[in-house]
Amino acid sequence: MRLLIGQTGAPTAVVNASLRGFLEGADGHEVLALRGGPDGLVDGRLTPVALADVPPAWTSRGGSWLGAGRRAVTGDDLDAAVATLAAHRVDGVALIGGNGTMALLRALTERAEQAGLPLCTAGIPKTVDNDLVGVDHCPGFGSAARYLTRVVPDLARDHAAMRAIEPVRIVETLGRSVGWLALAATWHREDPAHAPHLVLLPEVPFDRADFLRRVADAIDAHGRAFVVTSEGAARELTDEPFEAANHTRILLGGVSRRLAALVTAELGVAARGEVLGMVQRSAGALAGDVDRREAAEAGRQAARLLADGRSGLMVGLHRVGTEPYTAGYDPVPLAEVAGLTRPVPERWRTTDPADLDDFHDWLSPLIA
Repeated sequence: MRLLIGQTGAPTAVVNASLRGFLEGADGHEVLALRGGPDGLVDGRLTPVALADVPPAWTSRGGSWLGAGRRAVTGDDLDAAVATLAAHRVDGVALIGGNGTMALLRALTERAEQAGLPLCTAGIPKTVDNDLVGVDHCPGFGSAARYLTRVVPDLARDHAAMRAIEPVRIVETLGRSVGWLALAATWHREDPAHAPHLVLLPEVPFDRADFLRRVADAIDAHGRAFVVTSEGAARELTDEPFEAANHTRILLGGVSRRLAALVTAELGVAARGEVLGMVQRSAGALAGDVDRREAAEAGRQAARLLADGRSGLMVGLHRVGTEPYTAGYDPVPLAEVAGLTRPVPERWRTTDPADLDDFHDWLSPLIA
């Protein structure tokens, strides 16, 4: 078979492990690399690739060996992509990505079928936001979460030292529509004394009066208030393009700074907004071993699905055991995941980090 492997959307710290895993699983088949994400699919940027072409060191680096990107794909784009695949005699396509990627892959599957092109398709899950349906957690999330559990406690300790001149610090994580990473940033098991006092999630409506009251209460009780917020929380304070199709407009962040300005204006105390930004998804030096292994296995599983002639599926990921932690991989129909977003479940929708012991139990094996 001639297989194609590509990535759309943003990189993660372990996405290159999925690429190498796919190439390992595709041993014995001819493989083409899609370079440059969806633009490359439409423009026909396909080049031969072998496992030896992708150095193992790339699995410990941020960025994407394949190149990445986003595009609001049109019907004409799909026709062009199908024509490209036919011209290159591609039998199977695997795309690494999130819910937008799975929607693209489903649309490509249907368009190829309409055009009479025999084509197998498989999705490899990837997103730091952890908002994919069909998985317990998504490759890429564990490393971003691990980064936050390492650096945010240090920011809290730094803040405690500077409380006299900076009573309020608000740290902003990624998470346009969901609060999984903001929850991860509340991790404080090694140092409970420096736990965040408040966390804001997109899933919990922002209450301005309650926010200000909680900040004031923390200052009274601790001499400072340390807050974690998702970039998509309190979105009424910003004019960011949260609803842009397939994230094709850059979200620059900054709600933490708007919240800090609100605190200063209403409470009369100095406040700093800290935007952690893209380092959360690109810090290969702090990527997790569990995350890297699972990303690689998801790639291998996708290659096997294509080699077996299966189509219209995404590699799922679920927990098999907890003592010790182990994961299993089952295919999920693209129709059940494409374009859908998995929010934080109700039991973890809280603004109080003290209520998140169960979440921290769930998170613990992913960041070890």
